[in-house]
Amino acid sequence: MIELLWLLLPVAAASGWWVANRQAAKSGGSTVGSAEYFKGLNYLINDKPDQAIEVLTRMADVDQDTAEIHLALGNLFRRRGEVDRAIHIHGSLIARTHLTVDQRHGAVLELGEDYLRAGLFDRAEALFQELLDQPDYMEVAISRLIYIFQQEKDWCQAIHYCDRLERMGGESKRKETAHFCCELAEAASTRGEGVEAKKWLLDALRRDPGCARANLLLGGFAVQAGDYRAAIEALQAVERQDPGYFPEVIAPLGACFVAVGRPDEWVQYLREVQARDHGGRVTDALAEWLLQRKGEEATVQFLNRELQTYPTLLGLRRLVEIKLARGEGAEYADLQALHAISTQLLNNAARYRCAACGFIVKTLHWCCPSCQQWNTIKPMADLVIGTPR
Repeated sequence: MIELLWLLLPVAAASGWWVANRQAAKSGGSTVGSAEYFKGLNYLINDKPDQAIEVLTRMADVDQDTAEIHLALGNLFRRRGEVDRAIHIHGSLIARTHLTVDQRHGAVLELGEDYLRAGLFDRAEALFQELLDQPDYMEVAISRLIYIFQQEKDWCQAIHYCDRLERMGGESKRKETAHFCCELAEAASTRGEGVEAKKWLLDALRRDPGCARANLLLGGFAVQAGDYRAAIEALQAVERQDPGYFPEVIAPLGACFVAVGRPDEWVQYLREVQARDHGGRVTDALAEWLLQRKGEEATVQFLNRELQTYPTLLGLRRLVEIKLARGEGAEYADLQALHAISTQLLNNAARYRCAACGFIVKTLHWCCPSCQQWNTIKPMADLVIGTPR
């Protein structure tokens, strides 16, 4: 309760003086309102928040201007996580008939925030909908509705309100709406509606030409349909859109080039990418191809050169595996231990990190579970255990 008191004191000092003067002016010097106010404050000091809330709420009947006190008090309770108390205060304000129009709208907004914090999305939605025709509250109401529809996975409604916010001159939501389209495409694909899924993905690229997720999905759908050339075109676009997601397409893209009889073209393309990205997964893919086509010696030479400048766990494990396969004996005991350690590290390592908040996960999420931002979680570069000199 001490923390709340310190937060409230600045409000209390100004509001107490103001309420007392207002009441004195209205009643010829009466200090009833002031006495009630300090009675409520005394309850707070003595850690009796329920009685304080009752007294301060009752003061709204004395003077409509004291509504600001209740709004501030409710906000403080919400910040402390005492959402039930915040709901009680803001709900009591809305029930009053003497509030000004602006005060009521302010109370509706705050009660909507309370319900949002409590996870009561249906109630919050109804309150924010009520504010959509109020110019001073429209933008914040729309942003809250977008959040609610995302949580409820109502992607069409989320797109609608994002577009409405943009038309108002608000911040661009094209990156977010592109992902909402991708969500709708995945749902349509699950239902077996391939044409509908492709329509949503093309809409995603129209909204955000840099949406790598849309091309990842287009490539995946094309592979399922056996259209490997279309898959190659979509998957190669991923590296141009966002190189950070290229590790996600290495395996399916390589398989597509092989399926259309163009393995040499695949290796050439992979070498071009590696000139820009010496990450472990690109190196490992090249090493695998060399092992199959050129043999162990060529692969060992490639890995030795690569690891001297760009040491990676994946490259190290591949090199150890080749050397272990060459023979047996006591001299290989250290290599076996090194292989076990590197494998354990790779199996336990988180593969993805959010560029916005640093959240680390083992599987790809398009919306960060921590900061709720879209397109910020990407494959980690920390498989590289050294830095080039």
